[in-house]
Amino acid sequence: MKTLSPVNQKTLLRDWRVLCEDIGERRAGSSAERRAAEFVARRWAEMGLTSVAIEEFPCTSLVSARSRVQAWSGGRWRAVEAQTLVGAPGTPAGRTVEGEIVWLELPENRAVLKRGALRGKIAVLFGPLPTRVEHHRQLVAAQPSAVIHVDERLPFPWAKSDGVYPAWVKRHGMPPTVTVPYTEAWQWRQAGVRQLRVGVSLVQRTALSQNVIAELPGTSPHLPALVLSAHHDTQCDNPGADDNASGVVGLLALARSLAAVPRRRTIRFISFGCEEQLSVGSAAYVAAHRTAMRGVGLVVNFDSVASPLGHLELWRVGPAALGTMAERWLARAGVGVRASAEVSPFFDTFPFNRAGVPSLCFYRPNFSGGRWQHHSRNDTLANVSVDELARLVTAVAPLVRDLANRVTWPFARAFPEDQRRVVRRLGSELFES
Repeated sequence: MKTLSPVNQKTLLRDWRVLCEDIGERRAGSSAERRAAEFVARRWAEMGLTSVAIEEFPCTSLVSARSRVQAWSGGRWRAVEAQTLVGAPGTPAGRTVEGEIVWLELPENRAVLKRGALRGKIAVLFGPLPTRVEHHRQLVAAQPSAVIHVDERLPFPWAKSDGVYPAWVKRHGMPPTVTVPYTEAWQWRQAGVRQLRVGVSLVQRTALSQNVIAELPGTSPHLPALVLSAHHDTQCDNPGADDNASGVVGLLALARSLAAVPRRRTIRFISFGCEEQLSVGSAAYVAAHRTAMRGVGLVVNFDSVASPLGHLELWRVGPAALGTMAERWLARAGVGVRASAEVSPFFDTFPFNRAGVPSLCFYRPNFSGGRWQHHSRNDTLANVSVDELARLVTAVAPLVRDLANRVTWPFARAFPEDQRRVVRRLGSELFES
């Protein structure tokens, strides 16, 4: 069997620098996101991949935003850093609203969320934003003037950027919502702060995002294809070196490594746009190609995979034999993984799962809350590892080559029943159709 091309670390770093330094922040619907998509398409064309295409789809694009949060402390109003959640509305006419704090630890204190109970008040929500639709509906019905989110996973002195679920905004509404640093909220609670001011003025518009597709065609096109994927967009105000330039650079490296290797099955590469608003690009791709989903046998996704320190995780949706096979191939390259069979709606694999396609997703968290640089200005090239990305690509390439040359795969397409139930529930709650 023909030898795979080795991974060139200088080439990895060159591509990383284009995405993170030459282009930088790549928020959905922006000219920078389009430049990233065009860069990926150009690289794949240079490698000789075929059917290179950019498919556009509509998205919500945050054009500009100004978030203002002040706390009444020590006899004066003190301003703190705040970030707008993409997709959430601003305060009425962008004006500042003032109100009493209601501390809301979720999900355990959801009983506070009675209809109209927070009218004229500002909720400081500690914990994850609601991931169950009934909790979100209760929060909206409580009618807070604004919500300040304090992410329990990120106990740091900076505010993260984030987005909201587009389907929930359309179906149920959304209060004006911003994030502040964990350490600021800590100080408010210790100091007994009771009053806050919040103002959010923003411009959001419907724009176009892009999915980039290319193929290494197989000699047996009737066999279900293998899809390798990542996403090229970022949240606001960060260059997304790990999340997810690392995945895109890894995709480019895998295409180089596999380009000259004979294969029975087609290998399709997809770089998705607008992932940071709950896989809008991936969902758009699946919707546009729904009748072709039976011709996709497996999706392998890469998202935030280059932390210098971390646990390499392998998230599997599909039969246990799929995970076992992947782990064995990785072990041959000396790469161990922390395996999970949990279904997550926060990877680009999920829309494929809804269409019945099994998946593997690689992710590398670096502390118990996920990644310390998550959606912040710290997600830079200084905080990723070329060595780790090269190690992953080198380990995954033989697995992909093996799968691409099999007439039959050593796993079934069907999901375990417990995973099927979760996919159905999350799909109906979090996505539009």
